[in-house]
Amino acid sequence: MTDRRNTADRYISKGRELIKPVVHGVARRALPVVERASGTKYVRERAGGGAGSGKSAGTPKKTAAATARAYRKLATSLKGNTAKDIDGWTVAPSTREVDAKARQLTRIKAHAALSESLAAGASFGVSTVASGRAFIAGGLQTEAVSIGLSLRSQPGNEEAGRALLGMAYQRSSDPEVAWSEFARIDDREIIVAAAEEYYPTAIDSLGRDALTLVERSNESGETDRWSDRAVLRTAESAFCIDAFDHVRTLAEARLEQDSDELDPAVGYELKRMLDWLPGGKHLEPLPTTARKRNFGVLSYDQPGIRSRNIGDYIQTIASIGHLLRYENLSFSGDQGLTGLFAKLRQSVKDERKYAGPEAELNLVEVYRDGNVYQDIPEDTWYIAFGWYMHDIFGKSFNIPFHPNLRPILLSVFVRYPEMLTQDAIAYLKKYGPVGCRDWQSVAVLRAVGVPAFFSGCLTTTVDTLFPAPSADRRTGTLRVDWTKDGKGPKKKQTVTAIRDKSFPENLELARNWVADYAYKYKQVLTSRLHANLPARSVGAEVQFEPKNKSDSRFGGLIGIDETEFDAIRDGILDKLSVLLPLIAGGASEDEIYAKWVEITADDMAVADEYLASAQLPRAESTAIAAAVSKVERPVPEPQVTDVFMTVEKGEQTLVSTAVETLDAHASQRYRVWLPSGALSAAQVDDLQPRLSKGDVHVLAPVSFDDIANTNDLVQALLPALFPDHDRLVVMPAAAEVSADVAELSTIDLDDVLVAAKHDVRKNRTSGLTLMRRIASSFGEDHVGALKFVFASHSGMSEDFVPFDPQIMVLNLNELRSDSIVERVVGLLSDVDISYVDALQIAVGGRYRELDSEWNVCAQWETSDSPKIVNWRRQAHHYGQMALNR
Repeated sequence: MTDRRNTADRYISKGRELIKPVVHGVARRALPVVERASGTKYVRERAGGGAGSGKSAGTPKKTAAATARAYRKLATSLKGNTAKDIDGWTVAPSTREVDAKARQLTRIKAHAALSESLAAGASFGVSTVASGRAFIAGGLQTEAVSIGLSLRSQPGNEEAGRALLGMAYQRSSDPEVAWSEFARIDDREIIVAAAEEYYPTAIDSLGRDALTLVERSNESGETDRWSDRAVLRTAESAFCIDAFDHVRTLAEARLEQDSDELDPAVGYELKRMLDWLPGGKHLEPLPTTARKRNFGVLSYDQPGIRSRNIGDYIQTIASIGHLLRYENLSFSGDQGLTGLFAKLRQSVKDERKYAGPEAELNLVEVYRDGNVYQDIPEDTWYIAFGWYMHDIFGKSFNIPFHPNLRPILLSVFVRYPEMLTQDAIAYLKKYGPVGCRDWQSVAVLRAVGVPAFFSGCLTTTVDTLFPAPSADRRTGTLRVDWTKDGKGPKKKQTVTAIRDKSFPENLELARNWVADYAYKYKQVLTSRLHANLPARSVGAEVQFEPKNKSDSRFGGLIGIDETEFDAIRDGILDKLSVLLPLIAGGASEDEIYAKWVEITADDMAVADEYLASAQLPRAESTAIAAAVSKVERPVPEPQVTDVFMTVEKGEQTLVSTAVETLDAHASQRYRVWLPSGALSAAQVDDLQPRLSKGDVHVLAPVSFDDIANTNDLVQALLPALFPDHDRLVVMPAAAEVSADVAELSTIDLDDVLVAAKHDVRKNRTSGLTLMRRIASSFGEDHVGALKFVFASHSGMSEDFVPFDPQIMVLNLNELRSDSIVERVVGLLSDVDISYVDALQIAVGGRYRELDSEWNVCAQWETSDSPKIVNWRRQAHHYGQMALNR
C-alpha cells in the first residue's frame, strides 16, 4: 500500500513539474490583464515575494496558478476568442489575445469612469474628462481622439471634445498643438477637471505668460479643487521656467490639506520640490576652506528624481581614485566626503601612487543633473563624467552647468541629442574637447560642431582602489541583472533604498559592490555596463550580454579585448595624471584648458580618422537606370499637376474617396499616379467617369535586388520614374482633400529638396535621435550599428527636425542632382530601414516647411480649416473625415 502511494505521489509530483511551466506561462501573459482589471499590482507584488507574501517556497507557484485561473475567469466574460484547453486554465493565452482583452478592459474602465462621474452628479463635460483620461492611460489614444472629434463637432459638446483632444495631444504632440485645443475652452468646471493636463500644457506652450492663468485659478479658489496630480504636474512645469513663487504657493497649499486626503506619492514629491526652491536645503552654502581650490565630487540628485542606480556611484568611486593617487594631496570641506576619502586612501594600489603636489582641495558635492540649483562656490573644478542628461521633469536639461563650475569633460555619454541646444553647444565648445564614453556620443557631438573624442569609461580605472591580493581566492559566479536562467547569487543594480541614504553612504555601498568583484566572485554574468567594466577592471571574468548590443551606450565598449580595455584605462589615467596636479597646484583656467587641448590632440586625430572610415551605402546610377529602363515613364504636360498617391496595405478601398475629394477642389487638370497593384484596370475604369478634371494612371511594376518592399522602392525611385518633371506632389490614399492641390505645385522650392511639414509628434523632434534609434535596431550587429552612426552623422553641422513625408512636394531636379535616389535606394538595400527614415537621412534639414494645413494628422493635431486631412494609420472619425465643422 505504501509503495503504491509513493508511486502515485511520484507521478503526481512529476505531473506538477510538467504543468508548472505552463501555469507560469499563463500567469506571465495574463498578469497585466489581471492587474488592469484589479487596478493594482497586488498580484505582481505577491508573486515577487513582497511585503506580506509569506516565506513559503510554494507561494509563487500558488500565485501563478491563481493568476491563471483569474485570467480564465476574466477572459471568458469578455468579448472575443479565449484560448481553449482540456481543463480550462493550463494553456497560456497568446500575446494577441492578452492585448485584445487588455484593450477591452481599458474601454470598460473608461465607460465606468464616465457613468460613475455622471451618477455622482458631474456634468457631461467633466465626466468626459474622466473617461478620456482612462482611455489615454490605457493606450487607446486613437479612440480618445475620435471621440473628441465627434464631440467637438456637436455645438453643445464642443468644449468637452476640445478637452479630450487637448489631453490626447498633450501626451503625443508638441505642447502648442495641445494648447490650441485647451485655449478655446471657457467652461471652468471642465478646466478644473482637466487641470492635470491643462495648466502644464499652458506653461509648456506659453512660458511665463501662462502664469496669469495659474494665478487666476488660485485667486478664485479653483486650485483647491484640483486633483493632487494636477497640483504636482503644474508645479513641475512652473519649476522648469523658474517660476519658484508659483511652485511654492501650489505645493505649500496642497501640503497644508488633511494628510489623510493627500496622495502620499504626490505629498512626497511636493516636499522634495520645496527642498529645491530658494531657501531649501539644496541651496544651502556648501562647505569651503578659505584660499583653497574647490573640487567637486559627482552626485546624482536633481529636482525630478534621485538616482537609484548603484552603477552611477561606482563611477564616482572610480573618479575618487584619481585624486587619492597623490600622497601629498590633502582634503577638507564636506565631512562625510573627507572621512570617506581617508578610508579609501588606505586601499590605493602601490603601483598607482604618486607623490604629487603638496596641496589641499576643498571637497564639495556636485549634482550631475541639478547643479544649477546649488550654491556652488567659485572656482570649483570637477570631472564631468557619466550620462548627460537626465531631464528635469521630462522638460528641461541642466546645461549649461552652474557658472562657478569648471568641468573636465571626460567619459561623457550624450543620452538625448535634444539636450544640445545652441547654449549647450556653445558651452561644450568652450570647455571641450569632450572626452566621450562611447563612440556614438562622439559622432553626435561632432555632428553639431562640438570637438569630441573617444575616451571610454571612467570605471575601467576603478581598480586603483582595489589592490590585488597575494592569492586570488575568488570562487563562484555572481549574476547582476542577468537576463538568462541560472542558479546562484543574484543582484539588481537598481536599488531603491539608496535614495534614502546619504551620498557618502551610497559611495560606501558602491565600493562594497566592486569589492565583491575584486575579492569574492571569480565570474560575473551581467547585462549592465557598470557591472561589466568595473568587474573587468578588478580582474573578474565577465560575460556581458546586454539586452541590445547596438544600444547607443556601448559603442567602443562592447566586444573589446584586453588590449583595447587597457588602452582605455591607460588613456584616462594618463590624461588625469597631467591635469589633476595642475588643478591642485592652483594653475589658471586658461593654462589648464590649454593643456587639455594639447593632451587630447592625438585622440582628436584618431577620432577624425575613425569617423571618416564609414560611408552610407549608395546604389550605382547604372543599377537605378536599369531598374526603370523597362517601364513607361510619365511625360510632363503643360498646366497639369502630377500627384503620386502612396497606397499602403489595406488602403486600396480609400483611393477612390481620396481622388474624388481631390477632383472636387481642383482648379485645373491633374493626373494621379498609383503604384502597381493599387487598383486593377477595371477599378480605374470605374473611377474615371466620376472625375471631371483629372485622370488616374497605374505605374508599371519595378524591382531592385535586395528590396522586397515595393511600396518603399517605387517612392525611392520617383525622381527616376519622372525623369523630365520638375516637381511632383505626394499624398497618401488615406487623405481627404479640401483645397486645390495645384497650389502645391506652385510653391517656391529654390534649392531645397522637398517641401514638407515638420513632424509634430513628441518622439520626432530630432534627426540625430532618429538616426540613433535606427542604429539601435541593428541588435546583435553592434559593429554595423556603429558604422551606420558614423556614416549618417558625417557631414552634418547641426541637428534637424524630421519632416512628415506623407504629404510633400518633391523638387525632382534637386533630388536628381544631389543623388538622393542612389542614397535612398542604397539604404533600402543594405539597411533594415523604411523609405520614410531613409529619406530623412538623405534629405536632412534641406526641406522647406509646408503650411501645416496641407497635412493635418488627426491623431496628433486638429485644424478648423484643413486643406488635407491625413488619416494614415489612424482610426477614421466614425466615417466622417472632415475635421472642420
